[in-house]
Amino acid sequence: MTNYITGFHNWHGVPLSIQDPAGAAVRRANAAACLAVLRDQERPLTIAELAVATRLARPTVDAVIGDLLETGPVRPARPQRSPGAGRPARAYTFTAGAGRVAGIDIGSGSVRVRIADLAGEIVGRAEAIVPAGIDGSGRLRVVRGAVRQAIRASGADPADLRAAGIGVPGILDHDGRITQSLAVPDWIGVDPAERLSASWGCPVLVENDIKLAALAEQRLRAEPATGARPGSDATSDDDLIFLQIGHRISAALIMNGAILQGQHRLAGELGSLRGMRWTESSKRGRLHWRAGRTGQQVFARAREGDRRAAAEITEFCAEIAPQIAIIALTVDPALIVIGGGLSRAGDDLVAPLTEAVHHMLMADGKPVITTSLLKSNGTLCGALGSTFETHSAQILGVPRVPPRWHRWPGTFDGPLPDALVSDAPAVPDRSTKRMSR
Repeated sequence: MTNYITGFHNWHGVPLSIQDPAGAAVRRANAAACLAVLRDQERPLTIAELAVATRLARPTVDAVIGDLLETGPVRPARPQRSPGAGRPARAYTFTAGAGRVAGIDIGSGSVRVRIADLAGEIVGRAEAIVPAGIDGSGRLRVVRGAVRQAIRASGADPADLRAAGIGVPGILDHDGRITQSLAVPDWIGVDPAERLSASWGCPVLVENDIKLAALAEQRLRAEPATGARPGSDATSDDDLIFLQIGHRISAALIMNGAILQGQHRLAGELGSLRGMRWTESSKRGRLHWRAGRTGQQVFARAREGDRRAAAEITEFCAEIAPQIAIIALTVDPALIVIGGGLSRAGDDLVAPLTEAVHHMLMADGKPVITTSLLKSNGTLCGALGSTFETHSAQILGVPRVPPRWHRWPGTFDGPLPDALVSDAPAVPDRSTKRMSR
């Protein structure tokens, strides 16, 4: 869909967005408000009901609906009978099934895809294994195939894709090219957005996977359904440090409700510091453990009473605490969120890490440390939400319609809608496994 509301035309045919930019901005805001209410109510609404819900005048709502019928996912519904006499009132409904949006999480050996309808409901999924030794073009083919499978599993056609968001494990430059990546070295120098947008015929957003997970955590902790945008009346919920702890440790920063990128998009990329090691035993950024083959094993053995494992956890937290404390003193957030595979350890990780980090900080003000709301689904949530935010005009025909971030936790791996389950192709069990990073 290429047309979207930019403002009405005056009687000379001159767009109001040029003649009256302030008026055009108001019209767009009114359209976004009406569309969000229609989407969230999940039932047909009359002009009068929309006017009450949006606090807009009925003539304003009537004009907005006229535009949305042409440009947005809105259609007339069965007229609603009123208790009194008179003709049934016109009613309108949101057509969530009119398009699809993809969220994609790229791993070193896997591709995870979730498909949402225009209301943001998860309606399709696919997961694929990436063969070892594959080249960059081969990885792109795996992504295309997984997205095609997920869209068809949702009961739609690949041509219905209106936008996609991708989280990649690497550093991107301002042109969207991957400049560094240990996980997907075959994509270094590649602009995935350009390549995939050409294939799908729709806008594609590409961002670092950890930064997307961090943004999702911030959005989920903000007040629901406020429609707040980055840079508007920031609160303590708008600043946080996100630490992904799995096989490696990665960091991302959210400041004033937006991803902190820096001049070269390197903010938080501690792995690009020469000689940087989170622990003495880590090799090329990968964590190594003595009391178990993986961190999960070490925490499991500590819970079973293994003193050696418990001691290693305490030592691990003490080793990584100085770097975390330095970041905390630099940006002074209210919150540090732990994501990744080890976030499932819960208080077994948070308690000793909080003690170690707070011990390093001599000032009274200390950040709260907590675990992720999304665990290993942060990148998928961030990819979908960022795509709805960035490409709202292309997806819904109206700019700046706030996404439904708070609807997503718990839905990425849950059952699909009943109408879609029978039509969805089976996904092999082996493809559902996700390496913790």
